[in-house]
Amino acid sequence: SSGINAEYGVLKTMETSVLKMLFVSLLWGSTNPLIKKFSSGIEHCSTITDKLFFLIKRPLYLLSLLGNQLGSVLFYVLLGSTDLGIAVPVVNSLTLLFTALVGALLGEGRLGVKGITGTLFIVLGTGLCNLRSG
Repeated sequence: SSGINAEYGVLKTMETSVLKMLFVSLLWGSTNPLIKKFSSGIEHCSTITDKLFFLIKRPLYLLSLLGNQLGSVLFYVLLGSTDLGIAVPVVNSLTLLFTALVGALLGEGRLGVKGITGTLFIVLGTGLCNLRSG
């Protein structure tokens, strides 16, 4: 009975870590293209002060940036409870995947054959990383 409880505890911890990694990846991956979208036009600002005021006056930019920074805090917390050799590659690769998908949904461009192939490799590599940890 105690062996079953221990196995359940390990599975529950692993499941929680996977969910945390997915959440951080989704948060970062979705806010990256939103930050880009909501900062559009900043290239017309000539000074750093103009750029700062330009961004401060855009609440959707600020919300996207806040979400992105929240992802950074959660990632830092995640690293305290997850194997670094798993968390970093999984989160970074999935962030890239979510950035490409959300960017495509926002009209930044369609995922072509190379993009879809790369996405499949990301998913495969992420799966292999998780198999290694199990």
